Amino acid sequence: MRALQYAITIFLLGTLASSCKKDNENDVSTATADVRDSVYWYSQEMYLWRDRLPSKATFNPTSYQTPEAVMEKVRTFSPLGTNGKNLDRWSFATTKKNWDNVASGASGDLGMSFGFIAANDLRVAFVYKNSDPGKQGVQRGWQVTLVDGIAATTSNADALSKALFKESMQITFKKPDGTSQTLSLKVASYQTNPVLTRSIISQNGKKIGYIAFGTFLGATAAAELDEAFAYFKSNNVTDLIFDERYNGGGEVELAEKIANLIAPRSAAGKLMYKDTHNQKYTSWNETVNFDKTLPASNLNLSQVVFIATGETASASELLINVLKPYMTVKVVGETTYGKPAGYYPFLVMNYYTFPLAVKQVNASNYGDYYEGLPVDRQQADDVTRNWGDPQELCVKDALSFITTGQFPASSGRLANFKPYAIRAHQVVDLPGVLMRKPDTPKL
Repeated sequence: MRALQYAITIFLLGTLASSCKKDNENDVSTATADVRDSVYWYSQEMYLWRDRLPSKATFNPTSYQTPEAVMEKVRTFSPLGTNGKNLDRWSFATTKKNWDNVASGASGDLGMSFGFIAANDLRVAFVYKNSDPGKQGVQRGWQVTLVDGIAATTSNADALSKALFKESMQITFKKPDGTSQTLSLKVASYQTNPVLTRSIISQNGKKIGYIAFGTFLGATAAAELDEAFAYFKSNNVTDLIFDERYNGGGEVELAEKIANLIAPRSAAGKLMYKDTHNQKYTSWNETVNFDKTLPASNLNLSQVVFIATGETASASELLINVLKPYMTVKVVGETTYGKPAGYYPFLVMNYYTFPLAVKQVNASNYGDYYEGLPVDRQQADDVTRNWGDPQELCVKDALSFITTGQFPASSGRLANFKPYAIRAHQVVDLPGVLMRKPDTPKL
């Protein structure tokens, strides 16, 4: 394991005393007992734009009500992008309890997200199979007609949101076959399944692998990926659609793992990406290469199509970016979130703090996609259909490119779809994530 490993959004590191070391000696004299002071001290050390931060006396961390508020203010010292907004939208702090739950993939909520495609048409956008709805067979694409007797219309959106965040509820669904079913659903603890589904689509003599990957977090993610790619390899898959439309990121090690499974053999041992830090920590800069010997389940592809939305962030974007110099990469859907940088995690008492500290560029030295990676085919998220349905608009466009070499002139759009209008899966509101499970960095 490399000496320097980071969280491009978040991961646990240790206590303040054990995580802040230099030459194996404690060096915490400049970090005070107040969480807000310590949170700002780490920003002064690690922030990508540390030279733009004011002194502690001028900033006055204890004048802010919470550690979260300190980090929100830190963001405002980052440079402005071409859109006139601060580049840093992510530096943050959160409680240890919140992050431990997110990092493990352990959730305690309903386990579904929803979106309106019309004023009176609310659909299930995704559902985790181990959640209570998942165990009862609810699937993406089902229409919600009633929640505790409340009609599922945009005019009732506030009431629906409140109902869906209760501990239990009655939801009436209309299935794709036209039948209706009312289920009693409840909030429960469950393990997320990062691989939402995997399948093989046969078209025009090609075997096309399809995988919907929901998060780069969770204790089961690596094993689920191994199973999916072994399945593709054993079935002689020749092309791949990698669907990460709702994926906010996670462990960078998983992004590297997937890149090694997808890339052509010609990429073996070559540069995957480079990390850069602020001027004080240039010694932490690092080059990450593709494996010299690619894994047994490597598909040796010449092209791959990603499906993305504005919720596709961080590790999801890194995966797209590192493959582009070595193969044909197409993106269908919507412009991605735009997060080419990340953090080291520091535990201060009962808080983790994450000042933006490291930026990545690919082998073509490109990494300035703070406003998102553009798409090759603009397309709406067709939530009327389940994962991997060949008629789902994004999948349909991806299949067209793979089988014909071009996108169709027109494949229809869902003009009014509003993704994430209502969520019932939301453990904690964190920025899009991309991280490395760290060794102990030295300060």
